Amino acid sequence: MTCDFQLQILWNLESLIFNNKNRMENKHYNIGYLEETSKILKNLKEYSYHPFTKISDGTIIDLGCGTGQDVISMAGHLNSNVKIVGIDHDIEMLNQARISKKEIPNIDFICSEASIIPFEDESISGVRSERLMQHLLNPEKVILEIYRVLIKNHPLILVETDWLSLSFYNEFISIEKKINKFLTEKKVNNGMASRNLICYLEKCNFRNIKLEVFPFVLKSLKEANDYFWIERILKEALDKNHINENEYASFKNALYKADENNYFACSINIVIVTSIK
Repeated sequence: MTCDFQLQILWNLESLIFNNKNRMENKHYNIGYLEETSKILKNLKEYSYHPFTKISDGTIIDLGCGTGQDVISMAGHLNSNVKIVGIDHDIEMLNQARISKKEIPNIDFICSEASIIPFEDESISGVRSERLMQHLLNPEKVILEIYRVLIKNHPLILVETDWLSLSFYNEFISIEKKINKFLTEKKVNNGMASRNLICYLEKCNFRNIKLEVFPFVLKSLKEANDYFWIERILKEALDKNHINENEYASFKNALYKADENNYFACSINIVIVTSIK
C-alpha cells in the first residue's frame, strides 16, 4: 500500500469521527430501524446474494453495511474461501457489527466513506450495496469508486427503496403526494436514487444491467411505523411546512381509522439492479 493511499485513508477516518454525531441527527434510519427492516426483507436480501454464489475465492464488499447483518448472512450462503468485508462510515453501527460477528473467520468490517474504498484497483471480486445510494449527494462518484476496485467481469448488486412508489390506500391522494415529495426531495438525500440506478451504471460503463422490482404490502400501522417511520415522517412534514395542520390531522386520522377497522394497507417497491464491470 502506497504512502499516499495510507494518508488518504487516515484523513478519511479523521473526517468520519469529526462528522459522525452530525450525521446521526439527520439520518432516516438507526440500528433499530435496520434490524426491523431486515425482518421483512430477509428473502429479498438472500435473493440479492445469488450473483456471488459462483465466486470461489477473493473478497466481496458490502458497501454501506450498517450493522453488518448482510455480511454475516452472506458468510452462511457463500463459499467459505470468500472473504466478506463490510464498509460503513458509522462507527456506532460498526461496533454493533463487530459484536454480532462473533467467531466467523472470513468476515471483517472497515470504517470508511463509500467514496474512498480502501482497496487497490481491480482487487475486489464483487460489490453489494443496499439502500445506500438514496443517502448519497454524489452517487456517481461512489459508482466510479466501485468500478475502480472491482475486477473486470465481476458483479455489482444495488438494492434500493423506491420512495416515490410509497402508497397509502385512502382518499387523501393529494396529501400523499406531498408526503412523497417531502421524502424524495427533502428528507432522503437522494430520494429518486432507485429511478436513476440504470443511468448511474451506464455512465460509469457497467454492462449486462438488469433491473427487478419487488413490491411489499404492509397491513398494519405498526408495520408502517416500524419499516417506514410513517408517523414520524408525517410529523416532520408538518413541522417543516410541507403539509398543514388540517392535512396532518386528516391523513393521520385516516391511517388510524384504517388500522382500527382492519383495512389498513400501504405498499412500496424495492428494486434490485445487477450488473458487471
